[in-house]
Amino acid sequence: MSHFIKVINAYIHDFASALWLASVLVVYWTDRYAIPAGTEDFFFRFRKDFLFIGIGSLVIIMITGAGRTYTYDAGQFGEDAEKKRKQILIVKHILGFIVYGAGTYWQYVMVYG
Repeated sequence: MSHFIKVINAYIHDFASALWLASVLVVYWTDRYAIPAGTEDFFFRFRKDFLFIGIGSLVIIMITGAGRTYTYDAGQFGEDAEKKRKQILIVKHILGFIVYGAGTYWQYVMVYG
């Protein structure tokens, strides 16, 4: 895989992560405020759309993350650094699954009550 494609893949991965966070915040902000009478259906659909944007972002994060895994250049930082880097990546991904899972569940609860 060319270096250009790796960079684009990493950008899409990071952009999808930011989009997921933005979708959670949009649902949270619209859930915090009183909804004017007669707009309940609109805001339900609006929040539901952002829930699905968040879920779609998670799918993109996983696909591009898999791409990053398959194009990983092992050994470029030396054996000791690679060992530590792999440990940090494992912890990062465990925390990521917890944060993204909890955030998506919270978003779901805000939308569907």
